[in-house]
Amino acid sequence: NRSSDLEAEVCGFDQDVLASIYIAALQEAKYDSCEFEDRHAFYSHSLTRTLDPRSPKVRALMKEFNQLADSLPLHPDSSILLRQDEDRMDMARALITGPVGTPYSLGCFAFDIYYPSNYPNVPPLIKLITTGNGTVRFNPNLYADGKVCLSLLGTWHGGDSTEKWDPKQSSLFQVLVSIQGMILIPDPMYNEPGYDGMRGTAEGNARSRQCNAAIRLNTVRLAMVGQLRCPAEGFEDAIKVHFALQRDILLQQCSQWLRECENAEDERRLRKAVNDLRRELSKL
Repeated sequence: NRSSDLEAEVCGFDQDVLASIYIAALQEAKYDSCEFEDRHAFYSHSLTRTLDPRSPKVRALMKEFNQLADSLPLHPDSSILLRQDEDRMDMARALITGPVGTPYSLGCFAFDIYYPSNYPNVPPLIKLITTGNGTVRFNPNLYADGKVCLSLLGTWHGGDSTEKWDPKQSSLFQVLVSIQGMILIPDPMYNEPGYDGMRGTAEGNARSRQCNAAIRLNTVRLAMVGQLRCPAEGFEDAIKVHFALQRDILLQQCSQWLRECENAEDERRLRKAVNDLRRELSKL
């Protein structure tokens, strides 16, 4: 039915101009503070642990936050934004926009962060909170319960010693960039142990496409529509700006994803989600 077709009417635009506008619009929103209280995955930790302003942990955090404010990547193709709790500097929240060219592309994925009392001798605790209330596993390394599996966090037992947490060198910045570049990737199925040997085979390609189709659907449902309807706290304005500036590119991408659906049921479900997305975008 052509009347319900979601082919995007995309005007010609210059990518460099878009990047300049996007960066200028979100530069001030890249790093900020927010009051989370009990609306944070690690709130219970703050109730049982006092924060000593003279502790090595606080000294390390002061240094790290100054660096983060300058170094967080900001670009239409993928960005990392951060919010630090106003009262508890050891609680934070990150927003990573899915890298273009992946099944996470342009979605907004929120992660809650807590720095344990013996930080930086141990890595921070991180939990993905964009999971559809614990119903969606976005990646072999991102569980439905929010667990993030990464060697740097000590939650993934692959990799060599250079990928482990080093108190003298490792940082939250390194963790977030690793999530962005090593987990939110074009073919995440191959992150599953034992699957890398299937790479390049007919079966591996077919399974990877099937896996990506499910991730694309949930990216539209949760990391796009869900974030427009109920944005991650602390990022409300940034999420609106992100989607408003990327609207045409986003709809063009969704049209491409619809064309690449391999069966009628996948197309039906994705089309419904994209229709919901289009309605939310029209409100911006």
